Amino acid sequence: MSDSKYPSLLKEIHNPPKRLYCKGNMDLLGERCLTIVGTRKATKYGTEVLNMLLQPYLIDLDICIVSGLAKGIDTMVHRRCLELGIPTIAVIAGGIENIYPLSNTDIYEEISYKGLVLAEHEGRVDMHKGMFPMRNRILAGLSETTIVIEADIQSGSLVTANLALEFNRDVYTIPGDITKDTSRGCNLLIKQGADVITCEDDLKQILGIEAEQLKLIVDKSL
Repeated sequence: MSDSKYPSLLKEIHNPPKRLYCKGNMDLLGERCLTIVGTRKATKYGTEVLNMLLQPYLIDLDICIVSGLAKGIDTMVHRRCLELGIPTIAVIAGGIENIYPLSNTDIYEEISYKGLVLAEHEGRVDMHKGMFPMRNRILAGLSETTIVIEADIQSGSLVTANLALEFNRDVYTIPGDITKDTSRGCNLLIKQGADVITCEDDLKQILGIEAEQLKLIVDKSL
């Protein structure tokens, strides 16, 4: 925690990791971070929402997108960022060599080259369920804002959201179909008082982007 690159926001939580192990660009730890997480059983709706929110203009805002490299929404978050060139941090459970799921080995390697992979332990360690909530506190602690895109009642994304609230951070979620399990967690968060995102402009407002600033960014990219 004494290293100058240790994220200042993470120091503010009540149980910050004593050490962080990294693969990739450690300068990203100094960027403004936005955490986006969600269900492992992503639907077409979740994909559409994610693609709507993650747009090329984010590259010019010095914002780094954080997620957990899990199946579903997390994986889609990282892939979308890599496709667009948006900086991304993957926070993984266990050790820095514990790639989970193994099907994400390719994206793990790409993030370690183009972004940053982050873990609380060195090397490869024996995994247990308790390591995932430990990972989730880092996801919540790195950012001032956490967004949940699709989550059922038992989703680890709700753990991340509740930890973010415990850390006095902002939590936003996407309203969903009340008949779908993948929306039950998000709708519960709304019922409990979480703020709602219903369009791309909501995200721009969250990030504090003025219309004139966005026009300059878009014009610059043309």
